[in-house]
Amino acid sequence: MARLFPPMRISSNVEETIMRILLIQPAPAKAYWPLGKMRPRWIPSGLASLARVLLRDGQQVRVIIRQEQLIKNGFDWDAADADLRRELSEFQPEMVGLSIMTPTMSEADMISRLAKDICGEQTLVVAGGPHPTALPQRTLAECPAIDVIVCGEAEETLVELVERGCNKDVDGIVYRNEDEDECEIVHTNKRANPTDLDSLGPPAYELFDMDFYTEPNPWMIRWLHLSTLNIRTSRGCPNRCQFCAGHVVAGVGVRFHSLEYVMEQIRTAVDRYGVQAIHFEDDTFGADRERLLTLCDMICNEGLHKRIQWECLLRVDQAEAELLKQMKQAGCIQIEYGFESGSDTALRRLGKNASLEQNRRAVRLMREAGLRIFADIMVGLPGETEEEFRQTLQFIRWARPEILSASRLGPLPGTLIFDKLPAQQQNNIDWSEFSYYVVVGQQFNFTSMKDDRFNKLFRQFRKYTVMPQTNRALLRDLPRDRHVARRKLVSWLVRFAIKHPIRALRVPW
Repeated sequence: MARLFPPMRISSNVEETIMRILLIQPAPAKAYWPLGKMRPRWIPSGLASLARVLLRDGQQVRVIIRQEQLIKNGFDWDAADADLRRELSEFQPEMVGLSIMTPTMSEADMISRLAKDICGEQTLVVAGGPHPTALPQRTLAECPAIDVIVCGEAEETLVELVERGCNKDVDGIVYRNEDEDECEIVHTNKRANPTDLDSLGPPAYELFDMDFYTEPNPWMIRWLHLSTLNIRTSRGCPNRCQFCAGHVVAGVGVRFHSLEYVMEQIRTAVDRYGVQAIHFEDDTFGADRERLLTLCDMICNEGLHKRIQWECLLRVDQAEAELLKQMKQAGCIQIEYGFESGSDTALRRLGKNASLEQNRRAVRLMREAGLRIFADIMVGLPGETEEEFRQTLQFIRWARPEILSASRLGPLPGTLIFDKLPAQQQNNIDWSEFSYYVVVGQQFNFTSMKDDRFNKLFRQFRKYTVMPQTNRALLRDLPRDRHVARRKLVSWLVRFAIKHPIRALRVPW
């Protein structure tokens, strides 16, 4: 017999389905906390959009961000779990929606089982996000308490699930159809992602603890201690790098909010929530150069450039002197670039559609514009040689970025790198190892180097380049009144310089 959709409550006047829906974002694996995720004050824009659409549809909606629960409980997992159980018991949701990224798979499995235990087997557990979209059938197998996978962007799909129940008429889902003899996995028709993003409405900030999310912290515009709100002005990216899973949910190509919508979100952030800064979280903020220039003009014309600072992410081929000048005048202080490597050969293998000279050109233009550089670097690339590894070190030392974010490559589901893995290796992956990409000795080595050699180079890279550069950056941006923290950082840096004087000279200060 087919698995039942949870009972629906029909209002006496209008035939509409009213349902209690709990949206949850799980946390990365427990073993990796508190290292597992950065930017703890980041509002998940996907869940905030889902919540808005469901509220507008008349549903009763609540949101739980497990990372927030952990932070508020001082990373006491028992206390955070007690908060989760209490919320489930009090609200008794008829639908639980999980937004799952690869590092959060173990938590998603636990939460889905807990929801069934507390709220009953009839509770419909729905999973979406990049990991389930990339591996829907495997996710159902690994998390037996999950009933339905939503593939792609979920706003329209969730509304239809509420209205129609789980059946073949709802596009964009994968689910179990069970009877006494067999369990059939049903894949319905693919659903196109929405094109009119404004029609989805603004994020449902009223469901979030905005005092928590706008508290000054060094993670949103790293390492500056600012009250910051993240805003998304578009979805998607025009490129498809072999290591990136961004296209899995958003698709290839870019869809934009109108600039009027964006300006309203900026006003809300500044006037209602009093933030000092904005992080524009678009995959590539410069996908439309003229649109970005117009946005800068609009920010300046309203005088908002005097009230906020902001950062964004650009591709290196989008860096132009005039554009960067206009961005700085409009309040931009920092730009993040996915430089990834200092080797042209390695960049070609990644499908970056960028070159070392473009990386260097972006750095030079940023210095001329007086903007802070946030450098994303990735090592352990496919076929990477020791010489290419060292070329990346040379690039970092030359660029001297204000922010250095460096990790080793992990094959996220849905990426070309994951697809190239042998089936046996794909099937034996421990998803928890995706929680933190700086752990030495992970199960993947895509380089041309032997495991021992690559791990040694990676340890040295972390110890002698990343850590001293990061601690120096922390000290630079730490508020002057944080005397104890500043003394600890100074002490660490002095000890490092005394113990490793030659290496200290090579750190990209």
